[in-house]
Amino acid sequence: MQYLSDYRPKLFKDMFDKNTKGEESKDLCVTCRYHSSCIYIRNGEGPVHFCEEFEVHPYRHIIGCSNPVESKEIEENPVYGGLCKNCDNRKTCMNASPDRIIWHCEEYV
Repeated sequence: MQYLSDYRPKLFKDMFDKNTKGEESKDLCVTCRYHSSCIYIRNGEGPVHFCEEFEVHPYRHIIGCSNPVESKEIEENPVYGGLCKNCDNRKTCMNASPDRIIWHCEEYV
């Protein structure tokens, strides 16, 4: 009996062999919450790009990401200028921004 894996090109076969030998793979499983107890990892033959059981592990670090991107600090009560300063829609408005002043707006309330 022949399997689908027998028909894979050599390039992909080498990639799959590396992942099944127990080396750290760079697929969806790396950040999965159920990585340690997953049956698909033990029985799988290649990188996983979709899994119905997948959940992101909140504390699992991604290999090779030594410098995480720093996010901007969001102000609790930003200072608005122009019409946005006293508009009732400024918290949900897509045009309102503390770093620009708007003097003409159709959404002003």
